[in-house]
Amino acid sequence: MNFLFQSWVIGLIIIGAGFFVLGLIWRRRKVNYAVTKGLYGNWHTAIPRFRRSLHRMIAELERARRYGNSLTIAVLSVDQEQLKQKKRNLLQVTENTEIASYFFFSLISALLRDNLRACDFLTYDVTNDYYVVLMPETSAALAEQGVVRLNELIADRVKITLRSGVAEFPTDGLTIEDLVSHAHTRSHRKATDNLPQKDAARSSQGVQRKESLAK
Repeated sequence: MNFLFQSWVIGLIIIGAGFFVLGLIWRRRKVNYAVTKGLYGNWHTAIPRFRRSLHRMIAELERARRYGNSLTIAVLSVDQEQLKQKKRNLLQVTENTEIASYFFFSLISALLRDNLRACDFLTYDVTNDYYVVLMPETSAALAEQGVVRLNELIADRVKITLRSGVAEFPTDGLTIEDLVSHAHTRSHRKATDNLPQKDAARSSQGVQRKESLAK
């Protein structure tokens, strides 16, 4: 009887210790999350959501249609391979995936927000994981120049390159959704078009190395 009682007590102690450890882990994660928000802010809420901002974008599109003004949509996204590498580097410093992710995206969002024109409207599409920028009274050519400038700034500060594509109203689409889709397709096409050039460069380097070895 005493043996059964002791086993029961030991079992309760083990279970209690397990819950205590889980509670400490949960509390630590909660504190880290709060500290992260305090340090870097919630980048998802700092940037307006694309879906919730559609009414404002549609109103701007109607204004462009009414007065015959140009309007361009730019889609910017982070390359996933570069993102993984960047998170691995940040993890060595923060030792926390949430803090690493918040720091990284907060920095990119802040750079985009602070370096766009006052008339430009920056949003984030959470579903598709990319930024959508509406640029009123802006041609595709001028928008491309602006995107290149932003990409150079981000590459200098964050050491990462954003995928980008632009679409102009009314040439590339008559609705916001069409323009976003067109710009997103262009961003992927540009990324794909760059791959053969990189592969060709690697192949050329390989041939040169083989020739030098043969000599």
